[in-house]
Amino acid sequence: MIKLARIQQINTDNVVLKLEDKAQCVDCKSHCADGFLGFLFHKKNHAELMVGLSQKPSMNCHLVDKNSFFTGSNKVNDLVGLNFSESQLFKLALVLYGLPIILMIASLIMGYWLFAMLHLQADIGGVLGLVFGLLLSKYLINKNQVRYKPQVKFFK
Repeated sequence: MIKLARIQQINTDNVVLKLEDKAQCVDCKSHCADGFLGFLFHKKNHAELMVGLSQKPSMNCHLVDKNSFFTGSNKVNDLVGLNFSESQLFKLALVLYGLPIILMIASLIMGYWLFAMLHLQADIGGVLGLVFGLLLSKYLINKNQVRYKPQVKFFK
């Protein structure tokens, strides 16, 4: 997947990129270029990415510049291309969307079963299991946030 972005800010340890808006027709009323939720709630996505210039990942950076692309003659407002790996984006989506669903369903079933075995209200056990699965998935995703960064190739 290829995206275009403009350099907003260049610092010593990071670069801030703003993704270019999708092209839309002049006087368009159907909002084809917007996402469904953006259309529904009339929200504009600013789509800013922070690229870390150091080789080790940081918690506040979305991407890491492993090929030292931004150490060259890049200036503010330069147009930069980003080439995302499709397979890695699929794996990230699986972790961010699939892991919570699997954990919530599994912990719901385990909570329901455990409370039923203890002769307690099984529905309450299911709800507690669901909440536990949600909190566990949030913890696991936030714990591993530094490791799961998509590999991006930058180009002009």
